[in-house]
Amino acid sequence: MDRSCRLGRRDFIALIAAPAFAPLLARAQAKRPTIGVLALNGSEDASGLIADFLQELADLGYVGGKTATIAVRYAAGEQKSLPTLAEEIARLKPDVIMADTASPIKAARSAAPNVPIVGAVMGFPIEQGLVASFARPGGNTTGMASNVEGMNGKLIELGRELVPQSTRMGLLVDPGGSAAALMRRSFEAAAKESGLQFYAAEAHVPAELDEAVRHLADEGSAFMCIEPISMLNLELARIAQIALERRLPTISNRPDPPGTGILLAYGVDYVENYRRAAIFVDKILKGAKPAELPVEFPTKVELIVNLKTAKALGLTVPSTLLVRADQVIE
Repeated sequence: MDRSCRLGRRDFIALIAAPAFAPLLARAQAKRPTIGVLALNGSEDASGLIADFLQELADLGYVGGKTATIAVRYAAGEQKSLPTLAEEIARLKPDVIMADTASPIKAARSAAPNVPIVGAVMGFPIEQGLVASFARPGGNTTGMASNVEGMNGKLIELGRELVPQSTRMGLLVDPGGSAAALMRRSFEAAAKESGLQFYAAEAHVPAELDEAVRHLADEGSAFMCIEPISMLNLELARIAQIALERRLPTISNRPDPPGTGILLAYGVDYVENYRRAAIFVDKILKGAKPAELPVEFPTKVELIVNLKTAKALGLTVPSTLLVRADQVIE
């Protein structure tokens, strides 16, 4: 037989062994995924909930610098910096981007229109054009909704339970937030349904907070709700202190920072949202299409009551509130 037609012993062993080693070789040669992260309210020094997202990614096997390339960009509450940061991420050609709220999502979509995007806290995803529907998002964006039905109405109910004689309520607004107008209308409608007069005061930057809170107090607001967006989220502790000086009870739907001094905090556990966002990222990296991944709703809502703040305000918190509280700060 011609030598060229004969298989040598080494050739034969290599031939039969190839199928067994193929999966190992494929994994060794697999491209390490690149995950972009665009966060509005976090910063290098205070990553906040992004740390929970990254931890869940690590638990799923995506460790920055080892099994994945993870590029995190923090806007530190500066909306104007989002387009530039999104462009930085886009230049890295990411496989998926986690953009935590609506403004970062829009910036990421503009910079990388064909890259899958996962949102962690999408307040009004349909109204803001982020998804076509909750069941079938369409496009390149999916993730976690941040509201449960009737949340703003519930905050107002808590305010009336805390101050039964209330006839007026105030809302502190950051008009620069992408969902500011939608939230304001939602609060106003809920106040009207509850029979309360509604007042809103705007603060574009932290320097305007004192004047805005003073205005709501001067209008006779029995309590003040705080829009859960943008700059206001970063300034909750300061807002609580200003309101305390004005003897104005504060209500927020951000229960994740219980040490801020806010009187009542009732809302979604955002830690769960950010961890679930990591699971969305994992699904997409494994081949799922965001257009077909239904938006998920939060399942955990918490109530935190700060009795220290109540005492400073001279308020007695009803026992009906205390027995329902997940946490009481004394």
